[in-house]
Amino acid sequence: MTSMFGNSNVLSSLTHLLRKLSKVFSFLPEAKNMSERVMTTDKLLLFLNMVKWFGFRKLYWVIRPGLEWLAESLINAGYIYPSFQQSLIKRPISKKLLKLYDGDDGHNLDERQFFLGFGLIHYAFIRNLKPKNILCIGSRKGFVPAILALACKDNGMGLVDFVDAGYDQDNHEKHWSGIGFWKKEDPAKHFAQIGVDGYIKTFVMTTKEYAEKYPHKHYQYIYIDGDHSYEGVILDYNLFWPLLDKHGFMSFHDITERGYLDKGVFGVYKFWEEVSKKHHAVSFLLPQSAGLGMLQKV
Repeated sequence: MTSMFGNSNVLSSLTHLLRKLSKVFSFLPEAKNMSERVMTTDKLLLFLNMVKWFGFRKLYWVIRPGLEWLAESLINAGYIYPSFQQSLIKRPISKKLLKLYDGDDGHNLDERQFFLGFGLIHYAFIRNLKPKNILCIGSRKGFVPAILALACKDNGMGLVDFVDAGYDQDNHEKHWSGIGFWKKEDPAKHFAQIGVDGYIKTFVMTTKEYAEKYPHKHYQYIYIDGDHSYEGVILDYNLFWPLLDKHGFMSFHDITERGYLDKGVFGVYKFWEEVSKKHHAVSFLLPQSAGLGMLQKV
């Protein structure tokens, strides 16, 4: 850090300044994460409006990227907000996974620490199982697929087959919060942002099309987060349970969600109530999450 800022006195001064700024904004409502707490647009503009420093608006937009970089650098170095740190997972990679790949609250996340929630469960399973082949069904922008691929990279082996129909909210009644991302962007380039493009292959098609095209594939770990209707999740289970190897695991997201999502009616909870009685099952029913269920094939 000394070489980055020139000398320790400069670093000390910058740290002191940032702490002062955070105290200035302490009268405002508590924020979810560091960047919101110290320097969000709304808070700074509100502060400038209150003190009538209108001439500083332009200066704010000029220096904002630098302030955000400085805040993250000081957090990562442990100089400020130690509660935002994690001992096991490095903050920069966690931040990338949440921001670039769109992790949401249904995965039991904590955006202050960039804590990965259920993502860590998937990562731990892959690191321990060391599977050669993984199937991932559905993801808005790749949060879980990216974590699965990252675990394969750290294992030095394994490949994720990621299947998503690429449905868009504007033109398909079964998009389930999809934004058509995989039809608009290059999946390989997207996953290359964390260096896992060599450990994941994307198939933009329905699960039925995929199963018909690749009927002889076998997997040791399968994650299902696609069609959340009762009929949809049963279809995916029936399509891919036969492709799961003995002792392998099949996991399901949103096993506690009920009601409506846009035009769809959640049905995974009903399916889970039925299927968990037939297999070795573990349910992760945590606060502020949509639930995660695991089946093992024995």
